[in-house]
Amino acid sequence: MNRIKRQRNFRQLQTFKKKKTLSCIENLSNEIFYEIFDYLDGYNIYQAFSNLNIRLENLLISPALTMKIEISSKTKLDSHYYKQFIRSNKYHIISIDFDSQSSLNDFMNLFIIDTLFVRLESIILNSISTYKLLILLFYLKSLPNLSSLSICLTNCSCDIGHIYQMIFHLSLKYFRVAVPQHPLLSITIPIAVQDQYSSIEYLLIYHRCTFNQLTNILLHTPRLSHLYCFNIIESDDNIKFKLINKLNNLTHLTVTLRDIEFDEFENFLLKHCSQLELLNVKIYSMDEIYLDADRWEQLITQNITSLTKFIFRYSDTIDEDFQITYCHSLINRFISSFWIDRKWIFKLLIEDDELIYSIRPYQETWIDIQRYLYVKQGSKNNIDNSSNRYFSTVELDVTGNFLTENDEPLIKKINSIFNMIEITYLNIECEQITVSMLIIILDALRNLNSIRLSNSPLCQQMDLNIRDKNIFKKFLKINKITKITLRNVTEQDRIDFILKHFSRIEFFGLEIVRDRDLKSIINYLFKNIKHNNIYHPMTICVFCDDANYNKVEKLYQMINSKNLLNNYTIYRQYDRFYIQWK
Repeated sequence: MNRIKRQRNFRQLQTFKKKKTLSCIENLSNEIFYEIFDYLDGYNIYQAFSNLNIRLENLLISPALTMKIEISSKTKLDSHYYKQFIRSNKYHIISIDFDSQSSLNDFMNLFIIDTLFVRLESIILNSISTYKLLILLFYLKSLPNLSSLSICLTNCSCDIGHIYQMIFHLSLKYFRVAVPQHPLLSITIPIAVQDQYSSIEYLLIYHRCTFNQLTNILLHTPRLSHLYCFNIIESDDNIKFKLINKLNNLTHLTVTLRDIEFDEFENFLLKHCSQLELLNVKIYSMDEIYLDADRWEQLITQNITSLTKFIFRYSDTIDEDFQITYCHSLINRFISSFWIDRKWIFKLLIEDDELIYSIRPYQETWIDIQRYLYVKQGSKNNIDNSSNRYFSTVELDVTGNFLTENDEPLIKKINSIFNMIEITYLNIECEQITVSMLIIILDALRNLNSIRLSNSPLCQQMDLNIRDKNIFKKFLKINKITKITLRNVTEQDRIDFILKHFSRIEFFGLEIVRDRDLKSIINYLFKNIKHNNIYHPMTICVFCDDANYNKVEKLYQMINSKNLLNNYTIYRQYDRFYIQWK
C-alpha cells in the first residue's frame, strides 16, 4: 500500500511540475506534504512550517499528521520552543529514538512518557542501564499503541530474566535487545501461564545465550514468526527445557552458533522449527558433521518441508590443529540434484586463516555476466531456469588484506579439499597478493574456466624465481580458462600479458573503469587483440558507471576510425558496455 501511495503521489507531483505552478508550494496536496514530513524529524517540521499561514497550520494540527523524533545530546530539550513542541504534539508522535542514556534522562526530567503519547508506536534506546530501563518499563505499560521496542543495555546485571518478564507484559510485536561485550548472562524466567504469553512476533537477541536459555524465552512467545539470535553458545548445564507451545508461526530463523554440536542444533530444529520458510545459520564449531550434505537433505525433506530459502556458513580455522576428516570428503554432495533443483549455490571462501563453506540462494554475480558470450541487446542477464548445469559449478573466493608467500602453508593444508570438489570459478579480492601466491592458487585449481582478479599481479611486472616460472609454464599449458575479469584496471596495466598467455579466452571483462579512461583502455585493448592475432568469437564487457549516455556512439566512431574491428556490435546495459564479434 505504501509503495502504491508513493507512486501515486510521485505522479501527482510530476503533473504539478508540468503545470509550472512550483512558485506556490501550497498547491501541493496534503498527501504529498505528509509524504515529505515522513522523511523529516518532527521538530524540524514544527520549526519549518508552524506560524506561516492558516493552510500549513491546519496541516500541523490535523490528526492525519504523524511525527518521528530523534533525541540526541545536541537536542536543546530545555529550550522554550522544544518544550512547546512536545506539549503540543504528544498525540502526533509515533516514534522516539534516544541516542544515549543521558538524552533519555534529560527528556524524562522534563516529560513523562504517559498515556498522552497515545499514538507512540516505537521507542529506540541505543544505550541504557538495567536500572533505568526497569523504571522506564513501568511507564511504558500505559502506552496503548506501543508495538516496537529496541534496547541496548550497558552496565548489565548478571540476570536479565526480570527484564524479559516485564517485556513480555507489554503489547509488543517487535523487540530487539543487545548486550554488547558481556559474558554469559543468567536468564531466569518462571514457566509461563496462559495470561503471561507475549504478543511478540519479531524477536532479535544480540547477547550470548544457550539453547536452554533461548528455549526458556521461547516458552513465552507462541506468536513468534521471526527469530534472530546471533550468539548461541554451549551450555554448562544438562537441563533441557521442553517447549510447551509449539512455534507454529515461526517461519524465519537466523542464528549464529558457537561450539554447538550438530545433534543439539538438529534437535532444536526438530522440536520447534517445522514450519520454517527461511533458515540462515552461521556456524563456528569443531563438529564437521555440519558438512554432511546428505544429513541436511534428510532433515529438510522430512522435517522442514516448507523451507524455500537456506543460507549456510560453516567456518574451518586453518591452524596447526587442522585436519582433513571424512566429513570434508562429503562436501561434493552439496552440488547434488537436491541442491541444484532448489538453486541453493555452494561456494568456498578463504578469508585470512579461515576456510568457509557457504550455501546461498542463487543471485546474479560476476559469473553470470561471464556466461553470456553473445548477449542480445535488450535481453536480461538471467540464468535460464531450464538449465541446471550452471548450478553444479563451484566458486572459490579468496579475500583479505594480504596474501604472500607466508600463506603458502595454508594453501597446502587445504589443497586436498580442492581435489574433493571441482572448482571452476575463482574470485580473488585481496588488496595485495604476490604473483607467487597467485600462481600457487592457480596451480592448485586445475579445472578453472573462469577467474576474476582484483589488483592482479598478472598485469604488472613479474620477477619470478625458477620454481614459480616452472609452475606457471606448466599451468599455462594445461589451463582451461576462457573467461577473465579484471578489477581496478588502468591504462598502465599490462593487459597484453593476459591476451598473450590465455589464448583460449572468449570473455574479457574490465571492472571499475572511469569514463575518462574508457576510450583509451578499449583502444589499448583492441590493439593488443590484433597484435596477438585473436580472431575467434569474443566478448568484451567493460563496467563504467559514470559514463555518458552517448558513449556507445563515440566508441563506434573510435573503433571504425582506427579500423580496430570488423563485424562487431556495441551496446550498453546499465553500467556495462558490451563489445562482441563472431
